[in-house]
Amino acid sequence: MRVRRGIPVIDMDDERDYATFFEAVTGNAPYPYQVRLGEAPWPEVLDVPTGLGKTAAVVVAWLYKRLTGDPATGRRLVYCLPMRTLVEQTRDVAQALCSAAAPHYEARALDVPAVSVMLGGHVDEEWEAHPERPAILVGTQDMLLSRALARGYAMSRYKWPIHFGLMHNDCLWVFDETQLMGVAVETSAQLEALRARLGVLGPAHSVWMSATLGRGQLATVDHPEPDGGFARVTLTGADHDASRVRERTTAKKTLMRGDARLEKKKEDSYIAEVAALAEQAHRERGGLTLVVVNRVQRAQAIHRALGKLDASPRALVHSRFRPLDRRRHEDVLKGDGDRVVVATQAVEAGVDVSARTLITELAPWPSMVQRFGRCNRYGEQEDARVVWLDVDDDADLARPYDGTDLSEARGLLGGLAECGPVTLATVGYRPPRVVRPVLRRRDLLDLFDTSPDLLGNDIDVSRFVRDGDDTDVLVYFRVFDGDPDEGMTAPGRDELVRVSIGAARTFLDRLTKKRRSLGDGVADRERKRWLRVWRWDPLAKSPWTRATTVHPGQVLMLHGAAGGYAAELGWTGELLPKEPVEPVAAPEAATLESMDLDPSTGIGRWVTLATHLSDVATEARGLTETLEVPAALAGAVTTAALWHDAGKAHEQFQRRIMEPVRDDPEHAPPGDGPWAKSGHRRRPPKGVRPYFRHELASALAFLRVAPDEHEQRDLVAYLIAAHHGKVRLSIRSVPGEERPPEPDRLFARGVWHGDALPEVDLGDGTPIGPVELDLTPMLLGEGSWLERTLALRDDPELGPFRLAFLEALVRVADWRASEKEEQHDA
Repeated sequence: MRVRRGIPVIDMDDERDYATFFEAVTGNAPYPYQVRLGEAPWPEVLDVPTGLGKTAAVVVAWLYKRLTGDPATGRRLVYCLPMRTLVEQTRDVAQALCSAAAPHYEARALDVPAVSVMLGGHVDEEWEAHPERPAILVGTQDMLLSRALARGYAMSRYKWPIHFGLMHNDCLWVFDETQLMGVAVETSAQLEALRARLGVLGPAHSVWMSATLGRGQLATVDHPEPDGGFARVTLTGADHDASRVRERTTAKKTLMRGDARLEKKKEDSYIAEVAALAEQAHRERGGLTLVVVNRVQRAQAIHRALGKLDASPRALVHSRFRPLDRRRHEDVLKGDGDRVVVATQAVEAGVDVSARTLITELAPWPSMVQRFGRCNRYGEQEDARVVWLDVDDDADLARPYDGTDLSEARGLLGGLAECGPVTLATVGYRPPRVVRPVLRRRDLLDLFDTSPDLLGNDIDVSRFVRDGDDTDVLVYFRVFDGDPDEGMTAPGRDELVRVSIGAARTFLDRLTKKRRSLGDGVADRERKRWLRVWRWDPLAKSPWTRATTVHPGQVLMLHGAAGGYAAELGWTGELLPKEPVEPVAAPEAATLESMDLDPSTGIGRWVTLATHLSDVATEARGLTETLEVPAALAGAVTTAALWHDAGKAHEQFQRRIMEPVRDDPEHAPPGDGPWAKSGHRRRPPKGVRPYFRHELASALAFLRVAPDEHEQRDLVAYLIAAHHGKVRLSIRSVPGEERPPEPDRLFARGVWHGDALPEVDLGDGTPIGPVELDLTPMLLGEGSWLERTLALRDDPELGPFRLAFLEALVRVADWRASEKEEQHDA
């Protein structure tokens, strides 16, 4: 056995013994079910109770199968979770396992998998620039499924197709704690079926993990249960014989009903009673006292009340915090010693804590089971206690749940004096059948077109991501005078707080009413400026626009003086507080992208067009070879890369980058060009057509030059046009464009019919042009751009998933070449 970085590296002969690999990476001998998962083909369902190492089971099995070249295991493991509190915990586990497996990968000259996070306020982007490397993407269902539906929350709309392509090809999707995911289960099952039906490049498979997943929820219209049932891995007698399993599955927890009851018009006295109950239980018993309630507002009120009663370390855990503030509270939750933590559903699933005393409000039965799992999790306590508090079935009090679900749980709890895993396994609960929206093939094909409609609206995918109104927006705070300007940076991960769609709409309404009630005095005019909600609209001529409506996944900016947030409590909705919300330091380099601007052009160095085209073609060729893209498709990607920026030779683009430095010799280009990259980041001068899209000019030039018999003519043209995500299935003008003087002359995205593109060197010594650009494909009908692109999308040999993946490869090749050019490494 070899040693690398002080870690024994198992030999290839030994590596065939999965148990040996598992123990080498985790430091623990595997349970029998973990061995079965690593040695057999991937199942559809992993049916194992909480606390028995499901995360390690999946991640280590994926690491092993990637290491040994399993052709059925995709190079991206997409690990999807229902709530953000689970994401960072899972990330930490995955990073530790990847680090432990690194010597085994390095010994075989393989890239070590990297772990990236996707949750509101924190989206790692390094993985997207390296589709050839193995990666683990850990995120919430909101962030991951919205990207899988080409409507990624909290990201540039122009990158939607990239994530769509990379998340459907060469991937293993894992859905954990599915009992909390709602409609996301049906959506994920439909996506699995649609990938099989429409085709992908590389393996694609989904695994759903839950001990309570109903078979009916997974068996959807396009994903029916096979005759032999879904392939399933679960515990067997050999697993139950393991002492660690016995300790967890036989853990004892005394269950009793508390005296406090949430009733109409008695909410204030109920808050005081719950705080007193928690304080008394904690004073008598110590350890971790965990109070779980159903609404954020009640959790905040109980937390405040406890501050007057108990001197122990306290924390408040819910999903409406900025990351820095949330981590401070979670450090208390996950710490040691005596402490009191008030929480919401954010702790229900997978949070690795073990309370001595659990006080919980009545909730639907699956939620109660999850909450019981936070008490005496490891079976280490002899006197663990759970107290449940009744909640009236009144619709307002029961929210976010339904009163009938509370009534059913109340009946199931009535006969129980103990709530350990053995007891709960005997409870005869049947999940109700819920009718939910189902993603169909037509829905997916419609989503492939990422252009907004003529009114600027996008298809809302929230109904496929979360149940009902359980959707969020992201809010951040800045302090500025007057209106925000275009130079303001994009929000950073630590600035953003998730706010429910209902709370966001209520706050917006209150801001509007307050603003209308103010007078015209100097102080009132200043406050009116504070009481505005802003959003970035990349399609508008002035991208900062006032938000008058709120939609799921939006990112909204508030002035700190407007209020709504407190560091100790999270989102409160309090208007104009005495102490303004203190902004978190904003990132300096993050830019907001619009239709009119391309931040990647101004790299601080002049690069000729011929050089850049050659560099991108080289990157594309390397990517397609490494990923073993079929030859015909690889040729289309490389040809598109060679042509992608040919339209930058257009006089409008050259004016954009050269005129701002015409009278500035220090920053002027060192020759005549044409240039692809500039040595400055200045805005284009007046008189240059707004919204000019060089990639449209490039695609039109290719269509004029390429012969009709070119086998991949339409595919190459599409990949050229789509490489910024701004011109894809349709070609149409946008509001605010400059019109040509001739009333009948076609125009779109700054390109006019009949524009001349001068002679261009494609970087491989091949000159093309001059070319007269023909915009007639923008017209509807036979031979139109729309007809051609829809034919590509619907081609059974290509389809939406493969097409988006090829689109991503051209885009990635462009990014990588530009980065090297910026670093002078080209």
